[in-house]
Amino acid sequence: MTVSPNREPLRNVLKRMPAPQPRPGFADDVIAKAVGARAERRRNPFLRWETWFGAAVGAAATVLVTVLLLRPGVPAPDSGVTLALDEARTIDVVIDSERNLEDATIRIAATGSIELDGFDDSRQVEWQTRLDRGRNVLSLPIVARMAGAAELVATIEHEGRIRRVAVKMTVKPPRTKVA
Repeated sequence: MTVSPNREPLRNVLKRMPAPQPRPGFADDVIAKAVGARAERRRNPFLRWETWFGAAVGAAATVLVTVLLLRPGVPAPDSGVTLALDEARTIDVVIDSERNLEDATIRIAATGSIELDGFDDSRQVEWQTRLDRGRNVLSLPIVARMAGAAELVATIEHEGRIRRVAVKMTVKPPRTKVA
């Protein structure tokens, strides 16, 4: 700061000026208000910027998920297998195994309007086998015997642990000819 020859620095002039004394309790009131405002801000989450930022991020994520799941023109996932009456088909059931399973018991049950093809009208078969780590495919022959809902259930049991894989099916009634 440069000083003119006849002028002293402003700071020195201000130091010499008398300042009014604050009213009694002024300092206590200022400190109480500052601490109270801080406590109020901590107590009320709607006064915090983090709350509004989190709400905005959550809303954006919700919109994104909604747009991805409800895109127009995208067909809904298949709800199961549809068969015609008396149709025979091989259904593949995939079993993902985390490790090799020696002597695993596999139980296949056909419920509803289907039967296991080639098993003399039996609706359930069971055997023991080894399942390899990774993807194991069971190809199961079935036949549609009557119209209605059906389910093919594969139950895998090994060392007390049980896992089920189910395939829902629908058998359509035959079309009637209109004369």
